[in-house]
Amino acid sequence: MRTSALVSWLFFYSYVATVFRIKAVSVSGQCQSDQQELLLGLKNSLNSSSSEKLVKWNQSTDCCSWDGITCNADGQVIGLDLSKELISGAIDKSNSLFRLRHLQQLNLAYNSFKSKFPSGFENLANLRYLNLSNAGFTGQIPVEISYMTKLVTLNLSKSWLLDLGSLKLKKPNLVMLVQNLTRLQNLYLDGINISADRNKWSQALSSSLPDLQVLSMSGCHLSGPINPSLAKLKSLSIIRLDTNNLFGPFPKFFAEFQNLTSLHLGGNNLSGSVPKEILQAPKLQTLDLSFNKLLQGSFLRFPPNASLQSLLVGDTNFGGWLPESISNLGQLTRIELTNCKFNGPLPKTLEKLAQLVYLDFSSNNFSGPVPSFTTLKALTYLNLAGNQLNGSILSTNWSSLLNLVSLDLARNSFSGTVPPTLFQSQSLRIIYLPQNQFTGGFSEVKGEFSLLLEAIDLSRNRLQGPFPMFVFEIQGLCELSLSYNKFSGLITLSAFHKLKNLSVLDLSYNNLSFDSSFINLPLPTFLPSIAKLKLSSCNLTKFPDFLKNLSILDHLDLSNNRIHGKIPSWIWKTQRLSYLNLSLNFLVEFERTSHITSRLLVIDLHGNLLQGQKPIFPPQAAYLDYSSNNFSSVLPHEIGDFLQYASFFSLSGNNIHGSIPKSICQGSSLLVLNLSNNSLSGSIPECLIQMSASLGVLNLKRNNLNSNISDTFPENCLLQTLDLNQNQLGGKVPKSLVKCRMLEVLDLGNNQIDDTFPCHLKSTLRLRVLVLRSNKFKGHANCQENITWPMLQIIDLASNSFGGKLPQGLLMTWNAMMTENNEHYSEILHFQILKLSELSFQDSITVTMKGIELELEKILTIFTSIDFSSNKFEGPIPEAIGDFRALYLLNLSNNALTGTVPSFLGNLPKLEALDLSSNHLIGQIPPQLANLNFLSFLNLSNNELIGKIPLGTQIQSFPEASFENNAGLCGPPLKAPCESPPVTKVGPPNPRTGNHINWNLISVEIGFVFGLGAVIVPLMFWKRWRIWYSKRIDRVLFKFFPKLDHRNRNHRTIAQWIQGRRL
Repeated sequence: MRTSALVSWLFFYSYVATVFRIKAVSVSGQCQSDQQELLLGLKNSLNSSSSEKLVKWNQSTDCCSWDGITCNADGQVIGLDLSKELISGAIDKSNSLFRLRHLQQLNLAYNSFKSKFPSGFENLANLRYLNLSNAGFTGQIPVEISYMTKLVTLNLSKSWLLDLGSLKLKKPNLVMLVQNLTRLQNLYLDGINISADRNKWSQALSSSLPDLQVLSMSGCHLSGPINPSLAKLKSLSIIRLDTNNLFGPFPKFFAEFQNLTSLHLGGNNLSGSVPKEILQAPKLQTLDLSFNKLLQGSFLRFPPNASLQSLLVGDTNFGGWLPESISNLGQLTRIELTNCKFNGPLPKTLEKLAQLVYLDFSSNNFSGPVPSFTTLKALTYLNLAGNQLNGSILSTNWSSLLNLVSLDLARNSFSGTVPPTLFQSQSLRIIYLPQNQFTGGFSEVKGEFSLLLEAIDLSRNRLQGPFPMFVFEIQGLCELSLSYNKFSGLITLSAFHKLKNLSVLDLSYNNLSFDSSFINLPLPTFLPSIAKLKLSSCNLTKFPDFLKNLSILDHLDLSNNRIHGKIPSWIWKTQRLSYLNLSLNFLVEFERTSHITSRLLVIDLHGNLLQGQKPIFPPQAAYLDYSSNNFSSVLPHEIGDFLQYASFFSLSGNNIHGSIPKSICQGSSLLVLNLSNNSLSGSIPECLIQMSASLGVLNLKRNNLNSNISDTFPENCLLQTLDLNQNQLGGKVPKSLVKCRMLEVLDLGNNQIDDTFPCHLKSTLRLRVLVLRSNKFKGHANCQENITWPMLQIIDLASNSFGGKLPQGLLMTWNAMMTENNEHYSEILHFQILKLSELSFQDSITVTMKGIELELEKILTIFTSIDFSSNKFEGPIPEAIGDFRALYLLNLSNNALTGTVPSFLGNLPKLEALDLSSNHLIGQIPPQLANLNFLSFLNLSNNELIGKIPLGTQIQSFPEASFENNAGLCGPPLKAPCESPPVTKVGPPNPRTGNHINWNLISVEIGFVFGLGAVIVPLMFWKRWRIWYSKRIDRVLFKFFPKLDHRNRNHRTIAQWIQGRRL
């Protein structure tokens, strides 16, 4: 037994010793000397002073123990990881790196080499993992990469966020790069400029890389449709092809990839419908289809126990209702549906998404109340802005959401009070609730407030009561906007002392005032960090003195106050101020300075009392609005020198006289030029017409300009608005105006233009407003050429000499008048000056409404009007008008129209004004006009209407003048009763009517003749008809005269006599 135990112990000892010996060799194989020398050579060739790993490499220690080094049992370096080490310098082919021939893994990612992509990789034939992402290498990727045939993972990607130069793959191209890498499973080439034909890149991958699992090629300038050959790569689990130029239909075969976990196709131009099967992929965790504007889809039902964690379809054409089955996405952490076409209520089952961290449903059409978010404890970002949501937000216990950082509920219809707990949250940094219908005040809000809260926006609500003084206790506040509410009270200077970080303050359009210390304080002892200050309509009477000492003030808006006096000279010397709005005050002059050093870009001084020879023109100004003041002079001859950088220039509504200097054409950056409502004379400079190659708006209305309009509009004309109304311009409508294909507003009214209808404007498909009123136009308005204006909403041809029938064919193309638009989504016709800014030019127009000329300062896209009055149009009212369900105003008065008042006018539900007076209309007033519920003006006078005015309708609510001089009309509101036929009063002849034929009498005579003929002619020529007719006549006679029947029993009847005679 003792011998047996000894043998057993010896066996156990030898086994343990063997195991530990092998283990020791595999972990601590001593670094070979040549490997150490090569590594030290690599270190010395680089700038390694900032590297935490390289600074520890020294000759006195075993290189296999160095950070970033992995050795095999023989002491050979097989792994080198120097990623994120801030290493710089150059690596060339002779570098010792390429003599580490046993390397299997190499990671140099996220460094700053900033040198050409090195060659020499062919020496690393054993490499299986190569990561050079964002290493800083630039230029062409060398062909030697393709010689490493054992590669399983290749990552050469580059982030556009890092300024590390560009990488390209042209010679060799992608086909050459991957043709030998048949073992590759993971390929990352993001951000590399790949030169490949539409199909070659996908065919190269599918034919050379059969085992590919990860394909990451975002931002590679790929183009064309996604080729079906990719369907061969059945092992794909991650696909990143976002931010390319891919187009065509969504590849349905992606739904067949059973291992697919991540699909990124965002930022392309894909179209068509996304198959519902893609959401059924069993392992799918991430789906990103965002920023494909033409891509359609919907979520009918989410599968049970889905693996989806991230769903991004923002900025696509996805839409429909969000199903209650969204609760099946129990692992969902991020969902983005922003700027799509989703509608309907938010599903209550959203409450079950307990893992949700990020939710963005902004800019859709979701409606109804919101569910409670109390259960979403992981939520950090919630954005529901730009929908039609309503009701209270009190159902959520906001104080329980301890991770919520950002809350955006802007541009909805939420109502009720704002929960005070929002401002006491210990996690919230941003609270955006503007453009809702919140009510109430904050007088009872007390307690401790979060030090993390940075931004509060409650603007454009219905909040009221005393100014919420609690905001001054939120010491970390950087942005505060309370504008367009009904807060009241006096704000004292001391309130701002704690807000040292405040950079944006907007208190405009409330009922607030400031104490005198706010106005007169000479030094900026408060608001030291303010960069944007908006105090419009705050009852200010003078400039606050402290403003000139705010060193970083960039945006100042003091508009719509009661500030009198001069504009201080420091305005023209400040170095940081770029936006200045002092409009709608009582300023009278500039406090001038000899030298203007201001960097102002936007200057809005309209609606003051400024006077003098000329305004001040800061040298870099891009937006200059001096309209509606009292400047009285000629335009400076050198005015073009002041407008070198200006994109908007308006002197409208002053007393400017003289001619328009040609130097104004030197303002090559001008997008909007508005010199309307002045006393300018002379001709329009030809160069100004030619400037329409860049000019978007040219408004010269209400001046004294004469001569003809130059026919020199350029081929690349970009004009959107041309308004020359109320001048003395003659000649014809320029033929070259057809080149202005972007034209939306054309107003040539109240001039002396002698021409025919502008049929040549057939290419202006965006035309919305056409005004030719009060000129000398003549001829027919029908065009032989195919002309379509589908967006036309306002047309005014009044007071010309147009004749013939109304243009039925042209009317049928005005689609904008046929479609009833939602008034809540109407827009204002405008020209955007700069994208992502509020600066724009708003179109205006004069319309004749209810007999009165009205100036519409804003033109809503839903407003529609037709005015053909005071011409020589004749014939019936076209049936096409009956389709104009969006029409508001219709004026066909003072023409020579005939026929009846058509009943289809009752099909125009939006019609508010109808004027058919002074024509030759006959017949009765159709009762269908009673369907026009919004009709507030009606004039049918001076026609030839007859009959009773329809009873029990709003038609009778119109005054007697609406129906006068219609001799045959009777009934209220007219005094002529309808019990007896109305007596026709003989009066002076209507000079417009001429000789008149009574068609009522003629129609009776014609009916008698045709009726008699219909009986007599068959009797003469149709035997069977004669016999049948005679028998019926006999029966009638014998019925009423029985004796006649008795006397003639022995005689033949009339029918028998006729029959016998013909036999």
